[in-house]
Amino acid sequence: RHQLMKKMAYAALLMAAVLSMSGCSQNSGSSSQSTASQSAEESHTVVLDEVGLTYTTPAAWKEFEETNLFPLTIQSEGTLARIIYNYVKEGDIEKLYDISDPNAYETYLTPICEIMIASTENFTNGTLESLTSLYEKSQEVSTEGDYSYYVLYSCTYNNLEGADLENFSKMAEAVPELIDSISTREFNPEDVKPVVDADELKKYITFDTKTLEGESITSSVFGDYDLTMVNFWGTYALETSNEQAVLQQVYETIKSEGKNVNLINAIVDTPSPENEETVKQLKAEAGGQFTTIIMDETLANWAVENLEGVPTTVFVDSTGKIVGDQVKGAKSANFYMEEINSRLAAQ
Repeated sequence: RHQLMKKMAYAALLMAAVLSMSGCSQNSGSSSQSTASQSAEESHTVVLDEVGLTYTTPAAWKEFEETNLFPLTIQSEGTLARIIYNYVKEGDIEKLYDISDPNAYETYLTPICEIMIASTENFTNGTLESLTSLYEKSQEVSTEGDYSYYVLYSCTYNNLEGADLENFSKMAEAVPELIDSISTREFNPEDVKPVVDADELKKYITFDTKTLEGESITSSVFGDYDLTMVNFWGTYALETSNEQAVLQQVYETIKSEGKNVNLINAIVDTPSPENEETVKQLKAEAGGQFTTIIMDETLANWAVENLEGVPTTVFVDSTGKIVGDQVKGAKSANFYMEEINSRLAAQ
């Protein structure tokens, strides 16, 4: 099998991936929270249903997404969630993908700001003082039931210099824009799952991307099905593993049998106009009606770290968690249906 080309990917430990794997992260064009000055290409709207939070990242952050911006979601004692946006030096960002000790992240990260969600009582009784004291500025932006939302910024430690300090300052100056974009709604705290460790995150698949036809799609689509078959393939493996017709057979069988199962084909050597056209032609020839997606940075990074080659198929439950072992290599439609049935039975 062809080996995947390793590429650096934008870290995406966002709430949608960490809290319950069913949150929805969308492009700003799909949310009214975007400001008039921010186009879909410049900003990014994050919808975190589990904690009733929606916000838009500042347009000024866009140019740093793949080189210096590292979002990290954690829980600390007394908090429900902390969504921290960090600055990382360009030369250090790839090192973060090989860190096994979560505490080691602090070596490379300088917080730009964080959204902290905790019980209102904890914000007022001193429980969170050790955390809030890490920042010079603290602004309460909303309250829902017994919980408050604060944005903390202007961290009290900053060892950056030169171009890094200049870039950090530019991003920090845009924090009020993020604050203005925040909206909240009532939520059920029991829906918030504990944050899992880095190894556990590898068991989940998340993405915020486009279909082959250009429609927006996120991993929240997993929530509509009991099981989703995710088949990873690349056009560079065309001569030995074109499974488009087989995937369509599986898709048709799923639908005819009334199973609450979906099928997604992820093309690992995208985005690429040339490769996307190749897949469109092959899919059309096979009469493909299943969903085909192009890779975003999050999914590409997951593939690099977890797949030995393509085609490889994984199955995920409604939260995006992988069910059972990977299926490596091209298989028959009957084989895939047997896998689907066995994994449904195991749930």
